[in-house]
Amino acid sequence: MTGRNPPASADHSANRLGRALEIVRRHGVLEPFRLVRRHGARESGRFVLRNLRHMLADRLARRWDRANGVDTAGSIRLDQLDVVGPNRTKGNECVCTSPKSFDFIMRSLPENLSGYTFIDIGSGKSRTLLLASHYSFGAIVGVEFARELVAIAQGNLETYRNPAQRCRALSVVEADAAAYAFPDTPLVVYFYNPFSRDVFDVVLRNLVQSLEQSPRDCYVVYGSSSHNAIGWAKPAIRDCGVFEELQTPPMPFFLDAVRTIDYAVFRRRTNRP
Repeated sequence: MTGRNPPASADHSANRLGRALEIVRRHGVLEPFRLVRRHGARESGRFVLRNLRHMLADRLARRWDRANGVDTAGSIRLDQLDVVGPNRTKGNECVCTSPKSFDFIMRSLPENLSGYTFIDIGSGKSRTLLLASHYSFGAIVGVEFARELVAIAQGNLETYRNPAQRCRALSVVEADAAAYAFPDTPLVVYFYNPFSRDVFDVVLRNLVQSLEQSPRDCYVVYGSSSHNAIGWAKPAIRDCGVFEELQTPPMPFFLDAVRTIDYAVFRRRTNRP
């Protein structure tokens, strides 16, 4: 597999236990007790549980990668990557969707997706694109503005072969999402908290304009596990007047997920008021 890897320091998931031991080495064995005293037992316990869950999910993600011969795991910071466009500071850390979380979300979409193009906005190292290929999409496209992640994703798309694949028309576009032009096909547009609200507003406006110029079916999926992005994303999608929110069950706890995802699924209105 070809592609430029991000610098090791860019992966926030790597060696969390080693970083904890380094803190003890530098500050002494009493440092954990000082931190508990400073932050309280309850918050310290939550911190430990969050990190244990993160470490387990990261290990399962890397096992999935090894089984499939790809490189999709990790929490990649953007500050050391080569980014296209003006929105580097508005992008969030690259964290992939877990397989079980993605499959759960897909239950809220139609079973027959053969005429739809799946678009992952902020596709990172391509995990979600690979998971989407297990469904009957007509085409699958990732939009990513970090060149190193695009290179890794392209290598993954070339090497990934899984008996569950139903779509092999996969590609990655190196672009700032705010400048991306949506194809004139029925769409499933997927966001996993890729960037700040002002960038999202531009992308959403571009999507609405595309649907007005070429009316067609469209589903929007928004997932968030940090930054409380779902709190502003859902009203923004509802208020544009183009989409209706579908009823969806809450996301269960999955061991392969770094965090439990809050998500919403929207469908383009066929009869607008």
